[in-house]
Amino acid sequence: MPPSARIIRIGRIGALVGLALAVAVAPHVAWWFAPARALGVVLVDKTVPFRNYREHAAIAWLLHALKIHQKTGGFLDPARDYLGFDPATKTGRDLTPEDLATADVLVVADTYGAYTGDYTHPGEQAALERSPKIYGGLSVAEAFAIEAFAAKGGMVLAEFNTFASPTSAAARSRLEQLFGVRWTRWVARYWPDLQDANEVPRWVGATYERVYGAPFDLTGAGLVFVHEDGDIVVLREKVDLDGDVLTQDRTSTGAEFGFPERGQFWYWIDVLDAAGSDVLYEHVVHTTAAGQAKLEGHGLRLRFPAVTRRGEAYYFAGDFVDNAMELGNPERAWLLGYRQARATGGCGGGGRDESFFWGFYAPIVSRLLSSRARLER
Repeated sequence: MPPSARIIRIGRIGALVGLALAVAVAPHVAWWFAPARALGVVLVDKTVPFRNYREHAAIAWLLHALKIHQKTGGFLDPARDYLGFDPATKTGRDLTPEDLATADVLVVADTYGAYTGDYTHPGEQAALERSPKIYGGLSVAEAFAIEAFAAKGGMVLAEFNTFASPTSAAARSRLEQLFGVRWTRWVARYWPDLQDANEVPRWVGATYERVYGAPFDLTGAGLVFVHEDGDIVVLREKVDLDGDVLTQDRTSTGAEFGFPERGQFWYWIDVLDAAGSDVLYEHVVHTTAAGQAKLEGHGLRLRFPAVTRRGEAYYFAGDFVDNAMELGNPERAWLLGYRQARATGGCGGGGRDESFFWGFYAPIVSRLLSSRARLER
């Protein structure tokens, strides 16, 4: 090869390498030069038995990706900047009005709590047997504090297990009024294998056998509805359910906000009735005729609220924020838009969990948090 051709080839390779480096570095540089914003966020999570912070870490990650600081400076630290249960000391602290004095947004990520079984059984086994509570639930005093904060114009974002046990009935009633919903006392969850002893709580089978007087020998995947008083409905895939199983479909009101069209979340959900709120999304159970008859026989509907809004109080009727995914470096411009496009555009955006988080949850919560953030001076 002549020297001139070799020089040209080396130059082209260098140009390609330089372009690749520029493409890789550009999102980080753009993020660093983007203006920072400030927002007073108070985060409540009472379900932190271990130091993985999976019930609220995604909120801190989204704020970081959006370059939204706390008013006091610095990004929200999921290991430090929250109220609730401390896994180091195994003690809890309730929300007070003083905590909300200078806040703009309150996020109630999870209030289920920590239990002795979290420490006596390994891994997922903790959830398979009910055990004594160490700390959890919302008190009436906390409900009053949340009401007062909302009355002053604060934004409240809350989700599954805000209403259910161990929150007291009196606190639940006040919070239902705030969010404009009524909890039916039903919850539901999908399991890919109803006989998986490492995943399906033992009380599911025991409840089924008590209600139906028959062995819990149902096989395959299923969507299970459980009532607080002990009733149970099991919908099996390919028998009672079609392939979509459960989706979160946007309503015409939700479309006005420009939110994503649909999600697909199959973990724990609340079954709610709207009682004065705007319904932005509905849970839709995709059943066969047999499945529909089972639900209707227990007073359950095929469609019920998934995301609601009353004023600036938003309720997410599912354990949406619970996230064990590795989200990566948040300091990249355009990342959220890119991930949403992949998740919703059929471009290999990952499995159902990834698609739900990037295509549904992250866009909605980012939009709400950003609406209250202000440029730092």
